[in-house]
Amino acid sequence: MAYEVRTGSEAPRPLAAVRAETTQPRLGADIVRLLDLVWPVLREQGVRTDHNIVVYREARAGVLTVDVGVEVLSDFTPRDQVQPAATPAGQVATTAHYGEYSELAGAYAALERWCAEHQRQPSGVSWEVYGDWAEDAADRRTDVYFQLRPEPG
Repeated sequence: MAYEVRTGSEAPRPLAAVRAETTQPRLGADIVRLLDLVWPVLREQGVRTDHNIVVYREARAGVLTVDVGVEVLSDFTPRDQVQPAATPAGQVATTAHYGEYSELAGAYAALERWCAEHQRQPSGVSWEVYGDWAEDAADRRTDVYFQLRPEPG
């Protein structure tokens, strides 16, 4: 798949999310499990929502720190593990992936290549915004974002 990388400035997106530690092999199952904690809280409170989002905060020794949540368009009352969070603000490089979630590595590789070619340093924080579900995997859109460090000088 060919990826078009765009750059821009992003405002933070407010989330209702659960922060957790996971590993790459457990990631998919943990995302589903954690979203299953968030959605009932939001539905019960009648919160206006948008997309599911996973923010990758830190990776250390094979352990990923993630915020798994839902973009909220109205206020919600935090409960238990479901707390306010947000995507990072600032300069980003982003690309859209269409297809299976298990094939997102191609989008990440495209962003890494773009950063190397343009001498831009990612901050180490990235996130995925999942589009509406489609039965046909080719119609599933996931936008992948790399937060960029400020340019020197």
